[in-house]
Amino acid sequence: MTQSTRVAAVVSAAAVSVFLTGAAAADGLDFAMGEAIFERLWVQAPSSTQAADGLGPLYNARSCAACHPGGGGGRPPDGTVPEDRGIGFVLRLGDDPVYGRQLQTLGTSGLAPEGQVDVTWRDEKVAFPDGSYALLRRPAYAVRALAYGPLGVAPDAVSARVAPPVRGLGLLERVPDAAILAAADPDDRDGDGVSGRPNRVAGYDGAPALGRFGWKAAHPTVESQNGEAFSLDVGMSSPHHREAWGDCTAAQEACRGAPHGDQPQFEGLEIPSSLMTVLTAYVEGLPPAGGLEPPADRDGDALFDRAGCAACHRPVLVTGDDPAAPHLSNRTIFPYTDLLLHDLGDDLGDGVAAGEATGREWRTAPLWGMGRSAAEDGRLALLHDGRARSVAEAILWHGGEAAAARRRFMEMPRAERERLVRFVLSL
Repeated sequence: MTQSTRVAAVVSAAAVSVFLTGAAAADGLDFAMGEAIFERLWVQAPSSTQAADGLGPLYNARSCAACHPGGGGGRPPDGTVPEDRGIGFVLRLGDDPVYGRQLQTLGTSGLAPEGQVDVTWRDEKVAFPDGSYALLRRPAYAVRALAYGPLGVAPDAVSARVAPPVRGLGLLERVPDAAILAAADPDDRDGDGVSGRPNRVAGYDGAPALGRFGWKAAHPTVESQNGEAFSLDVGMSSPHHREAWGDCTAAQEACRGAPHGDQPQFEGLEIPSSLMTVLTAYVEGLPPAGGLEPPADRDGDALFDRAGCAACHRPVLVTGDDPAAPHLSNRTIFPYTDLLLHDLGDDLGDGVAAGEATGREWRTAPLWGMGRSAAEDGRLALLHDGRARSVAEAILWHGGEAAAARRRFMEMPRAERERLVRFVLSL
């Protein structure tokens, strides 16, 4: 089977999607292929269909869509049903010598999963100056059924994560580095208490690159993020993550010796460059669920700015010129992010660094697309671990550089707080 035959084998007749205006001018078949790969349920090797095998041997999900349904984000377990594993919920580890970078909660036949994660929640009341209050929920995580011995990392060197939305990434990838760096103020020279800084990471060519994707801006490109997801989440090899055993360490001999889907005709990989190229084009083409037009609520926007939220959640960015992707080029967008790292304090901190990002630093999450979830406020899964069920809860968890904005929000009259929340939910 040739590479092109393998690509065609994963395409179904229903593999169609809606892309940013102008994307249809590109090869529509490539986008359909990309969607099929995004939705593909991978299976254990060897199988009768080599185009679909290579899963695991240890893994967290069988497809991209399992963690990003509809291109959206995940959620944590609610803690009340033992069988509830959440959606796109994983436990990152600080390079455990046995378990690697991520706890794998599923395994192919004959291999025990690395372990399971239990989540419990503790309510915490936060009182506003006007006498009203909000209930936050603080998560606690416990690992059980460890199949390969105790964890080798400290308890604080773990971090629960939910999958972030992947819509609009192609636009954010084309914002020029210079525009992002212009907003950085690592030494807080203007004295506003906000000191965003870039995360410098290594690109695939080994040269320093500006990170912009993932909770800690650890990835400079969509392709980089996709490749790591195949390795850590699905346990499959790709051009820049060639290990067929994914995240399994040298201490996990059975995992490393298990059958895999690498084939000579597929570049000795399970996800060859042909598949990665069309998958990346598909993800880059997924439009954000908002943010392509300026917000209609100008008063809400002014309130957002007065609270200090816009210091990190930068309203406007402009994409650069990319002849290979004219539909993503030279566009004014409204993502409400600066793509920089900010220290958000101890409550949101973890012990897992990424590139130059410390445990307390997080990339500013884009707010575009919140309008898609407006009816779910109170049942959302915001922040890196999904702990915040509403926009107000997410704000109240902010500390560090965002402490002043949190205080201003708390001091607002209730009507203004509700107006600010409605504005965010309109984006």
